[in-house]
Amino acid sequence: MRPLLAALVFFGATVGALDVAGIAASDHHHAAWLAGALPAVFSAAGLLGGILFARYQPSTAPGPRHLILLAAGYATCWLPLLAPAPPLVILALAVLPGALFVPVLTVASLTLTSQAPSGTTTEAIGWLSSAMRLGLAAGTALAGPLGGHFALPLLAAALCALLFSTRTTTPAPVAATA
Repeated sequence: MRPLLAALVFFGATVGALDVAGIAASDHHHAAWLAGALPAVFSAAGLLGGILFARYQPSTAPGPRHLILLAAGYATCWLPLLAPAPPLVILALAVLPGALFVPVLTVASLTLTSQAPSGTTTEAIGWLSSAMRLGLAAGTALAGPLGGHFALPLLAAALCALLFSTRTTTPAPVAATA
């Protein structure tokens, strides 16, 4: 479970870094509205992506393979934001990773709870939440000194996908029975 939780720290960092990137982009383009619109568009896309994922998810329960594919797609979706673009294009491009955010989080949650030892599902969800919040804080803290560039959420998403692919298929330890 440790690699999965570490991946969730990086996953949370993408959102923390996005908020700062929105401020940097709004300063660069002299468009104050972009600082609030960027996270709003990302979130709205996440809602839509979550609805579509729930509607069209695989017939089998999503598992580690789905998590790896979704996380790789999420990381790839940050690439277009590296190109210089006007504010409205930045907003349109933010839809891409935003649409995959909720599906990645959903499958990560399902994977984490399936790997949690018997009787520890609630604790596992608490760790998921803590890992995400730690990542969010770290992403925000690092993005400022790094100039709020979209490279930080891309790097964090890539590290997240890499960690998801390392050991998310390891079965949960079996609890001893007396």
